[in-house]
Amino acid sequence: YAADLAAYNNGVLHGVWIDADTDVDVMQDEINAMLRKSPYPNVTVEDPETGKQVPSAEEWAMHDSEGLPKYFGEYSGLKAIAEYMELAEEQDTIANDNLRAIVDDYGSVENARTALEDNFCGIYDSFKDYAEETADEQINGLIKGDATEWLTRYFDYDAFARDLEFEMHTIELPDGDVAVFYA
Repeated sequence: YAADLAAYNNGVLHGVWIDADTDVDVMQDEINAMLRKSPYPNVTVEDPETGKQVPSAEEWAMHDSEGLPKYFGEYSGLKAIAEYMELAEEQDTIANDNLRAIVDDYGSVENARTALEDNFCGIYDSFKDYAEETADEQINGLIKGDATEWLTRYFDYDAFARDLEFEMHTIELPDGDVAVFYA
């Protein structure tokens, strides 16, 4: 929700919900149209349709960001929103709530994108599930056949999971799962 700050400072809620799935220019055009309709204009701007100078409010802020990461503040900017939406499109196998949690954990879209591209191991029911899968892959890579079954009976999966967790970065996700990354 993009709010007109001139109206807001005068006790009037005036703003517009914009679709974050559009590009930066389209979002900015929607905000500019809202600002030109301000009940408290404080500047004049050129109307893109008529080319004439018209009254307009000057400043806006994001007062609600439904569906976006919490780290977005009032003045995050439309470019950051567009970058997040691009990341969401790229990572379409990750649920939206989970992706928001990952971006919030990494503190920016850029950091989250890098982590997802370079360090992402996957989403698991628990870190122990990830550790057991990793241990089984390593054991099967070293030993083949019946010896694998024999060795796994004596392998300490809990200790392996505990030690492995020191080398990894985990994020508790809203759906109860855990995202696992190499640290």
